[in-house]
Amino acid sequence: MATLKTRCRQIGQQATEDGIREARAPWYGCNAGRAMAAAVSASDRADLWDAICHMRKTVARYDAALGAPRRHAVCLRLLAPQEAMEATADSPPPDDRSDVERQDAAVKAWMTMHGWLGWVDKQAASQALRVVVDDERVTDADGLILALRCVSDGIKGNRMKFRGRESLPG
Repeated sequence: MATLKTRCRQIGQQATEDGIREARAPWYGCNAGRAMAAAVSASDRADLWDAICHMRKTVARYDAALGAPRRHAVCLRLLAPQEAMEATADSPPPDDRSDVERQDAAVKAWMTMHGWLGWVDKQAASQALRVVVDDERVTDADGLILALRCVSDGIKGNRMKFRGRESLPG
């Protein structure tokens, strides 16, 4: 509860029932998510949050394919149950690809993501990677949003278009 009250203060909400409910949203847990939530309407948040999550998964898989160490601690893994787990109909299918196939897929996804980020200016793409992957401070929220919109379009399979500063509303 103390964490949620702190989040409420960070996002400018009162620590009421409604404020705490808003602060529970996953995007308020990182710099990229907070900047995104402050800059876009509630209807756009889910798509841009998906873009943030996609970028993080893509970079993590790429790092693993290279054999690089993890960028972040995995302390929550210690809380995982040690006994056997059951699969249900909702469980993802087992990944029976070879190591080489998994590595090739990780490299392809990383290159695809960078291709999507090529549809925004270099500063925005660079900052988006630093903020999303390394949780750095946001210095250009507009650029971050433009980059996330490019990734979101790529995930959805939309036709890509260059997103420069002139595409910002207002």
